[in-house]
Amino acid sequence: MALDRLFMAVRALFVRAVVRSIDDTGAEQMLTVQPHYGRVRSGVPVHQPFGFASHAPLDGAVAPVVAVGGDHADLMALPPANPSRARFGRLGEGDSVLYDACGQRIYIQNGKIVRLDCTSEMLVTIGGSPILDLTAKQATLNVPLAVKGGITATGDIAAQGDVKAGSISLASHTHPVTDAPGTTGRPQ
Repeated sequence: MALDRLFMAVRALFVRAVVRSIDDTGAEQMLTVQPHYGRVRSGVPVHQPFGFASHAPLDGAVAPVVAVGGDHADLMALPPANPSRARFGRLGEGDSVLYDACGQRIYIQNGKIVRLDCTSEMLVTIGGSPILDLTAKQATLNVPLAVKGGITATGDIAAQGDVKAGSISLASHTHPVTDAPGTTGRPQ
């Protein structure tokens, strides 16, 4: 009989709760959860790993809740999950994926490839300034581009400034005239 009571006491320390609301505005993410029918608890802090944060879609979200030290007045939640929304599965051994509810993902395939899937735009900033902005129609680089190796283009190349090959300017170079003295004028 005492063993049964001990088992039930330990079992009651952990519960999977339905998440009713998520407050992500403070230093800690706080949940309002329903661990049992008719019982709602608010202000439950989420214990998130350092360097990672998420805000699960609310409809269908659940979270493991722990009574710290056996005290049901002192609850702590693990990060909420939402298995019904956009779960990325069928991973191979060693694969990792960071994903959101829209299906965007960063897929690290066990040493083979790193793949980014974006729904509309990928923006890279450094120090708060946009450096690279990629959409399905255009790539915008806001810093000078240095290339070691060749560039192959299958379409037109347009430049608003000068184009140089070594020290020769496309906009201001001249050619010597072979049959007459002097040189040609600058390109028009």
